Amino acid sequence: MIEINRGQYKHWALYIGNGEVIHLVTPDGPSRVSFCSFSSSSGSVSCKGTITIETLQDVAAGNTYKINNYLDDEYKPRRTDVIMGDVDKMRGRTITYDLLGRNCEHFVTFLRYGKSKSQQADDFLNNVLTGTAGLLGVLTAVSASTAAAASTLSK
Repeated sequence: MIEINRGQYKHWALYIGNGEVIHLVTPDGPSRVSFCSFSSSSGSVSCKGTITIETLQDVAAGNTYKINNYLDDEYKPRRTDVIMGDVDKMRGRTITYDLLGRNCEHFVTFLRYGKSKSQQADDFLNNVLTGTAGLLGVLTAVSASTAAAASTLSK
């Protein structure tokens, strides 16, 4: 698995040999809108990503990258012939893309291990929940101290 540093996030690709990687991409810029649709009934946004094969150099586009098979201790990597069979079936397909549930890291871990995981998405959600819990704790403390002050003033 190749982790490509894009600054604010990491892009993931799977090296398949001969300098090539397979990865899940969404269009950049204004064309991204054409890959997403909004459901007014559910209030959800659905996006699409395309599975492409390109050279690692083109995908990295000057950004730093490294091999990062971080789940090898947790899951057994699938055999190369099984992965390549999936690569042949998936190449060029458009699939559902969701930043937190079906992103490029989920795609790459599925190919390598047969399991979809994204540490990046998990970390983001944990940070949001921790921040929310911290904010709720502060609000609770402020409410309690305000109630105590009001009780003292009313005596």
